[in-house]
Amino acid sequence: MSLPRRHSAFTLIELLVVIAIIAILAAILFPVFAQARESARRTACLSNTKQMGVAFQMYTQDYDEVTPSVVHLSGADSAYEPDFWWIIQPYVKNTGIFYCPDRTEWTMPSGDDCSGQEGINLRHQCIGYGYNWGILSNSRLGLITGRTRFPGGYIETGVPLAGVVAPADTFAYGDTGDNPRYTLCANYIFQYYTNATSNSQMRHGGRLNMQFVDGHSKSIPWKAGTLGGSVFGLPKQKADQYKYCRDTSLEAGGMTCAQWADYIDANVAWFKD
Repeated sequence: MSLPRRHSAFTLIELLVVIAIIAILAAILFPVFAQARESARRTACLSNTKQMGVAFQMYTQDYDEVTPSVVHLSGADSAYEPDFWWIIQPYVKNTGIFYCPDRTEWTMPSGDDCSGQEGINLRHQCIGYGYNWGILSNSRLGLITGRTRFPGGYIETGVPLAGVVAPADTFAYGDTGDNPRYTLCANYIFQYYTNATSNSQMRHGGRLNMQFVDGHSKSIPWKAGTLGGSVFGLPKQKADQYKYCRDTSLEAGGMTCAQWADYIDANVAWFKD
């Protein structure tokens, strides 16, 4: 008489151990995968800024070595006003480079978030990059200067490259969370992040891609904080904070560009990492 065969199987304890091991491995690997994806997005973004830098160089050579102006139109025409990105777009024949992989708001054309240029932004997605107006939005100490009015609008005039003291140390374009504008100003660059409490919540984990007047691009660590109910942003390294300035000695509102950078750095309640 043959004995019945014994069938091997997992016990409940063994099954629970296997599940626990899988859970531990997942907890270890998923953040690594997330970091790898973010690294890829940051690299793609850096490539975008590099292409924008090439377009910027070509534009300034065609237009008497003057940086792009920003045109503001009133009324119904405001949907077609050419901001910096549309002005240099013909030099790259591509609008895709102006969308950062980490800025995914699709709020256009609501009239509130990312408003303006609905007529020329066919994707109706927020542009990912901003233009260097200066350390503060109304300072015009970056790559635009005075305002010139005309019937139906006004122009924020570009500046001659000769007026940029250190092209390799002056921002031209870069990552921005400005909403609804597209600028790098310290009081606008993190405007979208109204509920943030740490630098790591900023785009690319707080490392923004900046493109400089001389054409090179670089990833720079930034910090964010609050002042007067608004979210401000500055590079973490002191020397990088002055790269908003085409000339650190130029004045606006009674202080030089460098003094404004120092003032913001000293008075903002910066988030802790």
